Amino acid sequence: MEIKNTTKYLDDWVRVPLCEYGDKLYHYTTAEGAQGIIENRQFIATKSDFLNDKLEFLYSLEVLNTLIDTYIVNKELGQRLYQIIRKEMEELAIVTPSCQTVCVPEHMEKSFYVVSFSKLDNSALLWAEFTDFRGYCLGFDYDKLVKGFSGRSFLHGTVIYNQETQITCLLDALISCVRRAVNDGFKELDSIFEEGAQVSDEALLEIGGDMAMVCSVYAMFFKSEFFKGEEEYRFVFSPLRTDRGGQARYRILKQVFLPYIMVEFESFETPIPLISVTVGAKNNSDIAVRGVRSFLMGQGLEDIPVTLSDIPLRY
Repeated sequence: MEIKNTTKYLDDWVRVPLCEYGDKLYHYTTAEGAQGIIENRQFIATKSDFLNDKLEFLYSLEVLNTLIDTYIVNKELGQRLYQIIRKEMEELAIVTPSCQTVCVPEHMEKSFYVVSFSKLDNSALLWAEFTDFRGYCLGFDYDKLVKGFSGRSFLHGTVIYNQETQITCLLDALISCVRRAVNDGFKELDSIFEEGAQVSDEALLEIGGDMAMVCSVYAMFFKSEFFKGEEEYRFVFSPLRTDRGGQARYRILKQVFLPYIMVEFESFETPIPLISVTVGAKNNSDIAVRGVRSFLMGQGLEDIPVTLSDIPLRY
């Protein structure tokens, strides 16, 4: 984890699977997107609640509710805990139910922005979703990509789709929160998982704030199993302060205004870790492949392999 000054336990409580050295990540984009990434060494990071699944950042609340309903035997206590955590998440405003319908200026400054990659190259699902088979799939060296973003504050990791795994992640965090609070003197929390538990709101607030932060972070990496075919790997960036030019910009996609920030890849002295380019199957002329090769040569990337997707299309 790379975002600082949240809770001092966050690194121990949030566990998102990372890629390993030597792994590759793939980014599906348009011709204009590929040009901007390679030429300007910048990625467009879209505001978290404007992604293709507009409800995904609320999904963690469903997982949290299932966790509490399963493991907090005292149902009245469980609902009190859920409401406290949800209210604390609203206060944090990293992810919040109200952000789906109301844009609050101070929430914009707390928002997070996402650049999505996949572990899959030449995926029919992703070609269809992001490019209508006409775009480009850029392959990157994972380790060099992470190092290239080191000048910014960010989180990164594999999206978790399995709900049992998601519940286990939150349960481990909840147990850690409870142990910490018990050690700090809130002994009544020792019985929180028992049917006859009697826990004060003060004690629940003690763990509620930490769990709200944990849930907000996991919300960035939990998605419904419906999307598991994407095999997504995310980089999640906090915006720069507005006095340092960090205010959101807007682009228009399918007649919708989407807030985003530009995320720069280190200095121009460091080569962008591009390792391959695949051209969408609908770009069925060899001119498309030759055009990319010519463009890469102009960027000093003449050794990057360029291929045409071999996915058969049905019309």
